[in-house]
Amino acid sequence: MRSGTLAVCFCLLFACAGALAQALPAGFNRSDPITGRALPTGVYFAHDGRVFVPEKSGLIYVYQNLLDANPQVFVDLREVVHDYWDRGLLGFALDPRFPEQPYVYVQYAYNGGLFPGSDPVPWEPRWPSCPANNPFCGVGGGTDDCPDPPGATNPGGGCVISGHVSRLEVTGNTAGNELVLVEDWYQQFPSHSIGTIKFGPDGYLYAGGGDGASFNYHDLGQTGNADWPDERSPVNEGGSLRSQGLEDEPAYTDQVWLDGSISRIDPATGAGVPGNPLFGGSNTANAQRIIAYGFRNPFRFTFRPGTGGELWMGDVGENAWEEINVIPALPTSGNGTLKNFGWPCYEGRGHHDGFSGPICNRLYSGNDTGGRTPQSPPWYTYDHSHGGSDITGLAFYEGTSYPAQYQNSLFFADNSRTIIFNVPYADANEDGIPDPPTDNNATAFFGGANATAVYLTMGPGGDLFFANINNGKISRISYCADHCSNQSPSAAIALDAGSTADGAPRTIAFTAANSIDPNAGDALTYDWDLDGDGTFGDASGVTASRFYPTEGSYRVAVRVSDQAGASDVQSMLVTVTGNANVADVGVTLDDGIDAVLPNDAITYTLTVTNHGTDTVPGEGVTGTFATQLASIAWTCTPSGGATCATSGSGDIDDLVDLPAGASVAYTIEATVASDASGTVISSATITAPADYFDPNPADDQAIDADEVIDDRIFADGFE
Repeated sequence: MRSGTLAVCFCLLFACAGALAQALPAGFNRSDPITGRALPTGVYFAHDGRVFVPEKSGLIYVYQNLLDANPQVFVDLREVVHDYWDRGLLGFALDPRFPEQPYVYVQYAYNGGLFPGSDPVPWEPRWPSCPANNPFCGVGGGTDDCPDPPGATNPGGGCVISGHVSRLEVTGNTAGNELVLVEDWYQQFPSHSIGTIKFGPDGYLYAGGGDGASFNYHDLGQTGNADWPDERSPVNEGGSLRSQGLEDEPAYTDQVWLDGSISRIDPATGAGVPGNPLFGGSNTANAQRIIAYGFRNPFRFTFRPGTGGELWMGDVGENAWEEINVIPALPTSGNGTLKNFGWPCYEGRGHHDGFSGPICNRLYSGNDTGGRTPQSPPWYTYDHSHGGSDITGLAFYEGTSYPAQYQNSLFFADNSRTIIFNVPYADANEDGIPDPPTDNNATAFFGGANATAVYLTMGPGGDLFFANINNGKISRISYCADHCSNQSPSAAIALDAGSTADGAPRTIAFTAANSIDPNAGDALTYDWDLDGDGTFGDASGVTASRFYPTEGSYRVAVRVSDQAGASDVQSMLVTVTGNANVADVGVTLDDGIDAVLPNDAITYTLTVTNHGTDTVPGEGVTGTFATQLASIAWTCTPSGGATCATSGSGDIDDLVDLPAGASVAYTIEATVASDASGTVISSATITAPADYFDPNPADDQAIDADEVIDDRIFADGFE
């Protein structure tokens, strides 16, 4: 049998035998924007341009952008992570509103735990780090050890640990203040550990974990570790059968394990959430978390875009088959449908000959319709005829820079075979689920020593990025026809200084200053969607701002383009609580003429009108009249319930109250001075109250200009 996800054939250090040297299709190029990392297990992009790269050991690095050559340590979790074989820091997630919500989430093999009192006080790691003279003693390049005894894979041995899902608080470019949300996942042997945490479109956190069982024999728990026993599982229902715990839940002590399952939890508490199949009632905490079970090692999963949370997961198989499984999107209320994908009673599409007993027999009954939750077959499966295999990444293509045939297609990676596959999108039966290829017939997209992928994701420019673990790199696959080398820029959007993401109606300023282009010398242009309507053109330039008067959530986006037309879009969410008062008020000023003579008497009409639906109290009105005018006197006539000062002389400085649709009209009488010349320019300005929003500032000022004519004969057109 083969071991599992990361350490198969020592794939962490060497390309496995049988790896396919598959060149990229024409027009595609691979680059490595990040290098020099030790066993990177993922790459994660924040909307402000920062890039996060976790390493298996427990270190996480932060890059300011993809051009940053001097990253800094974001957090160091090496003390609590058991970095051995497939174990390590394998899962990471940014809060959906990071950095406005200053949290990140991690999932790692915890060097301790399992039961109350399992950890010493003061705390220290259960299993030692590698000695100084052999800093990478762990299988596959791990930095921690599993001494013998108990021995990593010895029957009755195993360096038993648990797993953590935790939340970290972020300040600037550092994280800390760990809050453990979930501690579970009994892991006796060093493979089939924890794997992915990922936020769904519903805002909940999804987490996966393997069965923690032996890969050298069919493990029913018959060779447990007496020093660190499995205190929950029934006799002969431990080992791989922990993945079927819910099939015999009453027989468990306290509750089932999360081994071999996918959970959906509240990111603030770690508890199960509404919509989960077993949420509520008297169900145990773990039962309320689980949405699907029956997995050997659901190492990587993703969500299909536009489905509201349809989860696609790669289950690492044993001797024969790899699987891709699909979990339908769950409701936000009520209870979804529990799914069982069959391991260890099933592998691929058939029964597993190595496991039998009551649980499997119940599932096999009624032509595979028995059990608490009958087995769901995989969407796609492929065998091990090419040697060791393990699915280590999935991502749906949702960009626009690749040729049309890749739109909505599925990429998935096999690290043991060092291949990235592509499954084009098709839905011939129109059931809303993409059609799978015939088993064993997915198309190889890229392969060889530079395709040691353990995590796939879509990134800047709509390109596919992957954690190239064996090579210590983050790799990028770009497309540019006709052998060109241009790559799309990386857009970034953040709050500009002094702005806040959440609050009352206000002006919010944004910056795209951390946007970069990987091609030296490329000039960038910026196009903004500030109102969140999905249409760009609201502003240009590296910064932009808008007043948000109305309660709601707004997804603000910037599109950054280079001179070759390649572009990238990044967005962020801002929220407004409450509605601003609106002062949709306009002003006009006119004296009905455009030329005057010295000593002429002129009459201006200054009108202020409330065009909106809100009453506006205290609208400021200013009339500033030319110095060439004398004997200025004015009166004000309100209508529609408005109020204003009755009369005055000289310039106007008034505060008026304007119900919806009301207006005030000032009549200004003045005389042109005897020595007037040039142009007589007068103006009127209105100012909304401080807590009011003015949607049309263009009509807040009016100007009247009259030319002074000093020859009465020429003015009449006579000579």
